[in-house]
Parts: sequence; structure tokens; C-alpha cells
Amino acid sequence: MGDNNEIKEDETEPIPPFKCPEWASKPISNVYLEIIKNGVNIDRVDISNDKFTVFGRSSEVASVLLDHPSVSRRHAALVYHGANNRFYLIDLQSATGTQVNDEQIKPLTPTTVKENFTFKFGSSSKQFILKGTVNTNSSSSSSSSSEPKTVTCRHLLVKHQGSRNPSSWRESKITRTKERAITKLNEYRAMITSGSATFEDLAHKYSDCSSAKRGGNLDPFKRGQMQRPFEDCAFSLKVGEISGIVDTDSGVHIIERLA
Repeated sequence: MGDNNEIKEDETEPIPPFKCPEWASKPISNVYLEIIKNGVNIDRVDISNDKFTVFGRSSEVASVLLDHPSVSRRHAALVYHGANNRFYLIDLQSATGTQVNDEQIKPLTPTTVKENFTFKFGSSSKQFILKGTVNTNSSSSSSSSSEPKTVTCRHLLVKHQGSRNPSSWRESKITRTKERAITKLNEYRAMITSGSATFEDLAHKYSDCSSAKRGGNLDPFKRGQMQRPFEDCAFSLKVGEISGIVDTDSGVHIIERLA
């Protein structure tokens, strides 16, 4: 009820334009957003031509429009920081909040969004996934020269009905939607980051990959041995870092780089 009042009150006031931070710059690659609704990829938005992208219900200030009533007219902005080679999502004091990987972010506080991170606004069922940033990193000479020849990782795979092989050691026929798989995986990630469970234990119990019996551990691999989205994410991680959602033909994953 309180949220609805806030949105109503907002309708009567002028919408201030988003003030672009001085540190913002234009991305140097073909970065885009994949839009998922009810487990289905419904659209793709190119965000490589502007320093920032504003999300909201009003075409006066937003470049990506959402029609859900819980979304504020000027809800949030995604900004590229060239010096840091990183995107930041900023909630613009929206009425109902912004989530990154299912965790609420603080208003007016730039929050890092990396390759395959998922974010959403208010109660809208649309999910946005950042894509194309890893290719930017790997195309730069400094990154290429410092990239390891092999990496060692563990992962947790959740398959869905659209996976190329929708079955596993846990279930002979997997019928969950992609959206449900992403939700489950974000729940597992939150458990790991909060310390309430370990990556190894959750992978052992819930991963749809045969590596579950090893706690999700994979043998060291080099480029060209894994599906490209998985490989790009794995090589972009720092040792000990856990990825956001990684979408491949096999399903959706989270990855932790071990070495």
C-alpha cells in the first residue's frame, strides 16, 4: 500500500533527468542486455553506444521502458566506468527498489554489475542479464597478456526444460523453467555468500552436472575446451571469486575460480 502511494505521488511531480557522473564513459565493445521473462529470452538491448542506460516507466527519462506498475518512472541507471572497466547499477531512489542477483541494493550507491549478473526492478518479472563485457576485457592487449593459460574452477549447474539435455543424475526428466532454474541458483549463491552453506556442499547435493560427486570441482581447462560463455566467465574471475549467473546450452551455472 505504501509503495503504491509513493508511485502515485511521484506521478504528480516533474521527473528530474539522470545526471551522468563525471567518471562515466562509453563502453568499447558490443555490450548488451539479455531480457528474460517467465524463463524465456524475449529481447536483447544494445547498450554499447551510450555512457549510461536509464530504466523506468517514463519515455521522457528512460531509455529502457518497463510497464509494470511497481517500477518508478525513473527507476535506475546502468553506468560504464571506463577507468575501472566496469559497469555500475544505481538505484535512483525508486519506490520499490532494485535487485542485483536477488539482493536489494542501496539507493544512490553504485553497485558493481559484472558479466552474467542478473538484475531486476520492483516487482517486474523481467530480468536483465549483462552480456558482452568479457569480450571487451579479453580483447585488450593488457588482459590478453596477463590471462592464465589454464584455470581451475568448480561450478553448480541447474538445468531447465530448455537445456540441450534436460536430464541429470538427480532427475530423469527436468521440467522446470529457465526462470525457476535462475531463481534456485540465485538462492544457492546467496547461501554461499552469506556463509550459511559452502559451494562444495551445495554442488554435491544440487548440481545437475556429474561433477557434483566431486563438489562441483572440474579439471583444469584452457580456452577452447568449454562452452564459450562458461569459458569467458571462468577466465575473467579472480581466484576465490564467485560468478553471477552464467547461461549456456547446458543450463545455468555459478562458477568459483579455484586457481
